[in-house]
Amino acid sequence: MTAINHVRYDARSKEYNLIRDCLDGERAVKGQGQIYVKKPDGMSMDNYAHYLERGTFYGAPEMTLRALCGLALRKDPVVKLPSRLEPMRLNATHENAPLSVMIEETVREVMSMGRYGILLEFPREGNTVLTTPYFSNWKAEEILDWDTAYVNGRKELTRVVLASDEDFDGSAVYIECLLDDTIYKVRRFIMDGRSRVDMGEEIIPQVGGRALNYIPMVIVSQEGLGVEDVKPPFLDLCTVAVSHFRNSCDREHTMWHLSAPTPWIAGSVPADKIPTQIGAGTIWHLPEGTEVGMLEFQGPGVNAQKALMDEKIDTMATLGARMLSVNMNRNETLDTATQRTRSELALLHAVVVMVEMGLNRQLRLAAQWMGEDADEASIKLSRDFIETTIDPKMMDALNKALMSGSISRETYMANLRKGEIIDANRTDEEELGAIEEDGGDLSNIIPIAQT
Repeated sequence: MTAINHVRYDARSKEYNLIRDCLDGERAVKGQGQIYVKKPDGMSMDNYAHYLERGTFYGAPEMTLRALCGLALRKDPVVKLPSRLEPMRLNATHENAPLSVMIEETVREVMSMGRYGILLEFPREGNTVLTTPYFSNWKAEEILDWDTAYVNGRKELTRVVLASDEDFDGSAVYIECLLDDTIYKVRRFIMDGRSRVDMGEEIIPQVGGRALNYIPMVIVSQEGLGVEDVKPPFLDLCTVAVSHFRNSCDREHTMWHLSAPTPWIAGSVPADKIPTQIGAGTIWHLPEGTEVGMLEFQGPGVNAQKALMDEKIDTMATLGARMLSVNMNRNETLDTATQRTRSELALLHAVVVMVEMGLNRQLRLAAQWMGEDADEASIKLSRDFIETTIDPKMMDALNKALMSGSISRETYMANLRKGEIIDANRTDEEELGAIEEDGGDLSNIIPIAQT
């Protein structure tokens, strides 16, 4: 594949594999064998297998990613679609996944790998004027090669090679999207050794009977929507996790040897009197004057196994990134804790902003393809990563301020939304209507303007 890989991809591919293995967990890391844990000099392969098996890989990367995605999607995204794009709400991708699942997958991939491609396409066959476009999504390790050029003063993607999940007679099939004389074309090919073999005729996608003069793809990272690769956000965490796994293999191997009692015999023992068995029910017949004993781990070191486990727990806590801490210190005010946590969640905020921007760009493009108003297509991801429920004292103060005329009804309702007392997506009128339907009466607290 070196013949079709971008030089920057070659530099990142090992990092992508490392992160992917760490997120998959212990079985994936151990399955790579000496890629991550070298065999000690002089150790047989059988002993190396046991050495590797005794080590423990702690899933800090996967748990950290799960927690970050949970914070990013703590509140459901607000999705607005024009009527002709409504089918995408339940069927948005080439794998027939709903839009909500695609949003979650995009956040997860950008958060961990720092690179995710979203290509807008129409089905190749059976298209009608009512056919809805769909997104095909590409992971970091599937975006193999790319070129850019300045078009009308702007840097644009002019070519990208993608690794598909198809094969032809045992050969992997690649997809090339490119601008050829300002016309967007799609070609498929396989590699025969280092030679490229094109498959079938090139495809010229059309919208409304006209060819496109751009590649309808966006590549999202935590730093922007450019095609250039960036350092994967989880690289450092996964590097430390693998280093910890190596230490675990070494320590467990050492403890396995040191903690197993070993008998010793001092004296002249004939060959036919050397014990061959040990344990309950076994009697040794040794010459007079022979001394025996057991070699075992003694002294302060007997607590080494417990200390080892404590060390692993501490390391686990360290790997779990402070950015996940949303707890207040005892002497912190709510405002101080909120500001501190927001600074620690800078990566999370950047990912959410860029994912939202990339998805909106593609949704607006899809709306244009369908002849709809692009402004009617949008996705809004919440930036409220921290739970900010109003406490009783604040609630009482808000009620008194409203009743005394110190704040307006709109300000009062806005604070209830911010404090997650009422649904952020519900208007004032809808909330009051729901209260009336339930038989409540807040007319004294929330005066309704006379019409």
